[in-house]
Amino acid sequence: MAELVQSRSSVAERQQKHISVQRYFEISLLLMLGTAFLTLASTGKLDTISILLFSAALGVKLWSYARGESGYRLQPRTVTRLSLAYLAFFLCDLVFLGSGGPAMRLLPATVHLILFITVIKILSARRYRDYGYMAALSFLMMLVAAVLTVGAGYMAGLALYVLFAISMFISYDIKRGIEKAEQPPRGPHAETARNRVAVENSLLLTTLELALGIAVLGAVLFFIIPRYHASYFGNLAMQAPNVTGFSESVSLGEIGRIKRSNLVVMRVKPQGNPRDFMGIYWHGIGLAHFTGHAWYNETAAYTGIAPSWPGHFLLPPAAGSAHRPHRILRYQVLLSSLPTNVLFAAAQPVEISGRFSAIGLDETGSLHNLRADESPVEYTVVSNAGLPSAAELRRDSAEPAALIRSRYLGLPNLDPRIGPLALQITRAASNNYDRALAVQTYLRQNFGYTLDPPSIEPSDPVGSFLFVSRQGYCAYFAAAMTVMMRTLRIPARVVNGFQTGEYNRVGGDFIVRARDAHSWVEVYFPGYGWVPFDPTPASNEELASGWSGLDDYLDALGLFWNEWVINYDFQHQALLGQRVDQGSHRARHEARRWLSGLGSRAVASGQGAAKYLATHKLLLVMLTVLIAAAYGAYDRRAWIEELRFRYGLGFRFRRRAITQRDAASTYQQFQRILRRRGFQRLPSQTPREFALSIATSPLGPCATEFTQLYNAVRFGHEPVPREKLFALLERLARAQYAHQ
Repeated sequence: MAELVQSRSSVAERQQKHISVQRYFEISLLLMLGTAFLTLASTGKLDTISILLFSAALGVKLWSYARGESGYRLQPRTVTRLSLAYLAFFLCDLVFLGSGGPAMRLLPATVHLILFITVIKILSARRYRDYGYMAALSFLMMLVAAVLTVGAGYMAGLALYVLFAISMFISYDIKRGIEKAEQPPRGPHAETARNRVAVENSLLLTTLELALGIAVLGAVLFFIIPRYHASYFGNLAMQAPNVTGFSESVSLGEIGRIKRSNLVVMRVKPQGNPRDFMGIYWHGIGLAHFTGHAWYNETAAYTGIAPSWPGHFLLPPAAGSAHRPHRILRYQVLLSSLPTNVLFAAAQPVEISGRFSAIGLDETGSLHNLRADESPVEYTVVSNAGLPSAAELRRDSAEPAALIRSRYLGLPNLDPRIGPLALQITRAASNNYDRALAVQTYLRQNFGYTLDPPSIEPSDPVGSFLFVSRQGYCAYFAAAMTVMMRTLRIPARVVNGFQTGEYNRVGGDFIVRARDAHSWVEVYFPGYGWVPFDPTPASNEELASGWSGLDDYLDALGLFWNEWVINYDFQHQALLGQRVDQGSHRARHEARRWLSGLGSRAVASGQGAAKYLATHKLLLVMLTVLIAAAYGAYDRRAWIEELRFRYGLGFRFRRRAITQRDAASTYQQFQRILRRRGFQRLPSQTPREFALSIATSPLGPCATEFTQLYNAVRFGHEPVPREKLFALLERLARAQYAHQ
């Protein structure tokens, strides 16, 4: 019997197939390279054809792995032919397909050449040198993408890249170890495919655990290491020209295309009740001069403001602010990279603080960051958004200053019908406020909103809007009202900025998109300063989104990314430490209160239990006996295993194959039976050695057969019916009792 067990064990060992991680290693490397490429492509710097061709090469390679063991590879002769053919294409790409000068054509042609080489490596890699090139190229792609973007999408790409990189390095180390071993490793299964799947599952689980640990540790280190805003590569970022709907001049006819964009321009995080911000416009820049088809400011000179302390500026009071009611708003602005140095704020800003070294005001009183570098910026603003009442504005009859009249009453040669139309609209008004209100109401009630106004004459956009098209968007409405107010000798100007935006309940911020770009009018009242009017009617062309619920979470993630990753600095560290301290203090307070309440509840429960047991003495006796029996058991787990074993003996599906767990439990029962007979298995003995030690006893044949079946189930993964093992245990149990 011993020779039979040994023979069967050697046969099982010969049936075990080799373990290989080559396929897992190459798939991990390809996924790492693909993730880096897609992260780079998401920056918008690659053309569509290159993205499609690269993705097709990766798809072909991965699909070949899904269908076969080794994956598709180009033959060396095919690689040579493709390389020679691409040299001809490279010359055509350099000479004919590119645009601009030689240097401008060389850059995209070189990028295409590098992508071609990468595709060839993907489809023909055989040596470690090829694998090294692919890994190095993927790392360079991630570095370039980090320079080209600061979006939250990079975080997802980086997380996947780290995951696949860990998987690749682990499998690479195992692969090299297998190649250097004197004998190839063998798996527990007879089929190669089962061994491969088992190893790949183990590697995947290890990779996920390690990646999770790195993510947690990396996040902790990121938030606790001292942080400074200065960086080596911050100024090297090649930001894409952001089309935001905002510019420092407005040409009638251009904003319609931009207002359809869903691009996030900025996020405004209010301090206090968000309802107080409803209807607030984010003032960008006032435009004073009109050429007949474009609004602009005549000079780019700024008046500098000295900081009260580093990064904090107290702004000079605006004209008429002393007579305005107080409506203080405090909020934080996370402004995306824009091709302008304008800072957006609710009128009228009183204080502003952020990473600013110099702040200036232009001729219209608009805010500018004088050291802007077109990178995202974060700042905090305090504004007084209070407006005078209609009665107060009606009583304001003072004459504006000469500078205001000279700057905000000028007009070019316009359609001669505009002046009489303004007089006709305002003939019943007796003050400037009612005149402005009459013009605003006229435009809102008699004109339609559209992003594609028909019949607009480029040489006279305001006249053709008022008398021919009678349809347009905010720039036309604002220009028409401002022109009519100036024909009435009332100072007015166009203001370019953004509407309030959409409130995100998840992130607790207003999301301002490019489609929220807006132009409105400010009319000057000498006693109160500039007062806003909006002649644009409600739009029926809102952009519908079927992902509004998901957008809230994505935008909240973007807010966290910009505030706590991109703009994370020492100030954020101090705020984070303060929040952690407050949270821990609150948690300790709650824990003490819960523990004190727990003691009171425990005393009350004990008293209730004592009263219950006093009235149920039989239950108390049974409980005492049960506790004594459990405490006096020789092995506290033995009775559990005994019940489980007895349950298995009576189980009606006894012909089912036994599992490894059940086999281990059954072997424990086997040892208990032999221990009662006087055969104790030593810790150093294997099951086979233990069976050989009692082979000469009356129980030897039965014990040897049981051990053989147990080894086949436990270590050979062979199917053995439960009935066989249980029958052997019953024979051992009966033989023991018969002997006694």
